[in-house]
Amino acid sequence: MDLDVRRTTAPKRRSLKKCARLTSFLIGLQMGDLVNVVARLRALQHGEAVPVVSQRQLVIQPHARVLTLLAMAGEDTSVHAVALGRFGDAPLINICPDPRRRDDQNDLLRWLLPYIEAYYAECRASGTFPQIWVSSAGALGHLDTLADRLRFTDEPDIQRLGNLLTYAGERSPIAGQQALISATAALRAHYATGQQESEDEHLGALLTWIEPPPGRDIFASVAMAEEHPMGVKTDPRFDRNVLQPAIANFHEARDTGQPDAVIGLYRTRIQQSLESVIRPIYAATQRAIALLNETRWRPNAGMVELEAEEARVFQRFMIDRDGGFNLPYHDRPKASAMKIVAREKAVANVEAGMLRNDHAAREKGVVNGTVLRAQLVDIVEERVRPRVFEYHIELSSHQDSLHLRRGDVLWTLEDPAQSFRINDVQRRGPLTWISGTILHGKNAAKRMVAGVTLEFGPKAPNWEGIGNELGQMSVRLANEPWTHGDTLPAATPVIRPRPASLLAAVEQLT
Repeated sequence: MDLDVRRTTAPKRRSLKKCARLTSFLIGLQMGDLVNVVARLRALQHGEAVPVVSQRQLVIQPHARVLTLLAMAGEDTSVHAVALGRFGDAPLINICPDPRRRDDQNDLLRWLLPYIEAYYAECRASGTFPQIWVSSAGALGHLDTLADRLRFTDEPDIQRLGNLLTYAGERSPIAGQQALISATAALRAHYATGQQESEDEHLGALLTWIEPPPGRDIFASVAMAEEHPMGVKTDPRFDRNVLQPAIANFHEARDTGQPDAVIGLYRTRIQQSLESVIRPIYAATQRAIALLNETRWRPNAGMVELEAEEARVFQRFMIDRDGGFNLPYHDRPKASAMKIVAREKAVANVEAGMLRNDHAAREKGVVNGTVLRAQLVDIVEERVRPRVFEYHIELSSHQDSLHLRRGDVLWTLEDPAQSFRINDVQRRGPLTWISGTILHGKNAAKRMVAGVTLEFGPKAPNWEGIGNELGQMSVRLANEPWTHGDTLPAATPVIRPRPASLLAAVEQLT
């Protein structure tokens, strides 16, 4: 039988304490997982963020660059100010007095280009990949949008900057990517706060939860932190009272032919105003990296594969740019299909890798049912033919959130690598009983003894196999499928009779 094991009995009358536990469980269903809810409740109770993992959840390049951009209000693809620096270093800051003037905007972008080019060349020469840190998801989106716009300007040097930044932008939605990192996302992968998840996108507030000032109310401290912008836009009151008058004076001086010294004075005033906003954002991003680079976070073996994959992708990207291959604004159907498959494979690989190498991810997998933690009850050896044997196992688990079906193949999460195909799943009282047949690792099965606890999950990640699969897809999609063409194929009558139950027919296919 196929079984989706869940509790289905209605709750009975409970004590207040048990009702509180049930309430927490229901909140957990809404917020994602029970572990996250418990951590947030604990952070709320103590007025301080609590770690939710013990191992580092990302790769931190020692040469990583912090890139902080400010956009002018109402100009979503503009760059008003830039702060750029290596991890641990002071920023280089430059501004554009008014990004609405195209020449002034391009001058600022040309100032940025040599630094990005030199960094990419350094990473390429050393066989690694560039890593750019921004403050938040909003800053990440702004950089991605900016790169798209710059690629299609009519000036080659600006196009070059757009192409280079597109590497980070195109990698950002890929699971496991390490090229473009949002500081808030990186911190949230390690800490849980006592506020709503959406409020964690303010880097200043998030850092306040992680390092609360002593002797002060946490919510008062967070409210003060939220007074300072941490994204790509300045505060409207700042725009109205400080920035707009300074820009107006700058234009008046330039339009009326004032001396260069006077124009430079107004430009300096604009720069000082913008620096008062951009420096705290840059410093907060640097602080986020420093927190995650502390020795308290244990190494994560899963990051080694992600680092190697990022380096391979970056080298291919730069080879394509050297070969003159353009980056299209919209992908063709074939390229789109291949990118979708690559993203799906990346998600599966990251999940499989984390379940194997990250203790917190594995425990969450046990809670939500993606990991089977079971006790070996019995193993039976069956002689199929001379010197060929099959091994059948029976497992029992206390988990009540498993999602298992006949035919599923699960792999051990520890060495030696073994896999088994599920033959039957049943729920008997408080236990889930699973029977199956060993597919891989039969020699190790000979040494298995009843009573041992085993953990099963998806197959080990195979990052290099993605390229092989995409190569096969490219051959199959050499001719455009009719679903993306202008003509429909001729109707083909179905000779076989229609099954009485379509659902039963589909289930038999599995």
